[in-house]
Amino acid sequence: MQDQEYHVLAALEQRHWWYRSLRRRVVERLKREASRQGRALNVFDAGCGTGGMLAELQSEASIAATAGCDLHPLALTYARERGLQVVERSVNELPVGDALYDAVISLDVLYHRQVDPARALVGMAAMLRPGGLLLINVAAMPCLERRHDRRVMGGRRFLAEGLGLQVRAVGLQPESISYWNSWLTPLLWVQTRLEALLPEGDDQEDSDVTLPPLGLNNLLIGLLQWEERVSRSLPLPWGSSLMLLARRP
Repeated sequence: MQDQEYHVLAALEQRHWWYRSLRRRVVERLKREASRQGRALNVFDAGCGTGGMLAELQSEASIAATAGCDLHPLALTYARERGLQVVERSVNELPVGDALYDAVISLDVLYHRQVDPARALVGMAAMLRPGGLLLINVAAMPCLERRHDRRVMGGRRFLAEGLGLQVRAVGLQPESISYWNSWLTPLLWVQTRLEALLPEGDDQEDSDVTLPPLGLNNLLIGLLQWEERVSRSLPLPWGSSLMLLARRP
């Protein structure tokens, strides 16, 4: 990503409705995984960015230890300022054979244009202990690609079937694949169509990730919590994000 996007991420990710909703989903799933495995988890974040997710996991009793990697020096600087254990490494070059972790997470990383999803997934799978859990979140639905994707160096958006096939190809067994942020999808689709009618802007322009007023921010958080409850009994057919859980046999 551009440097300015890391500055924005570090400033907003603890409060912004989308990042808070993503972290809550990840934490809840890892809590259930810790209960399933009967112990606190060792977790690795592949492509940890500025470290917001790792910082939240460190405060959870269900998490024994955390580590992560990222390739961007600015992201690593922010993460280390939070006291996190992170190393400079591309997700394309994860240490194959070090099966040290109960869970590996990777949030909106496979979508990056400099990431080779097949290579990254091989490394993530190899880092898992037998029976360990891979949790991936990615940008979904190619029809939603917009200028923001290019600004953050997004190279692809995923569909559920294709992501599942890629995970199976590295020997993991998908347990769930679900779209989320579904209620906003029609609005995002309209935005992509409107952007297509406008002249191309400068990809160096200011970030379009901003913090809404407090009331609206809390409303959006509540809507995503409601959506998650609904999705437990009614799988959602679309969404701007896609979350996959898969297990190493």
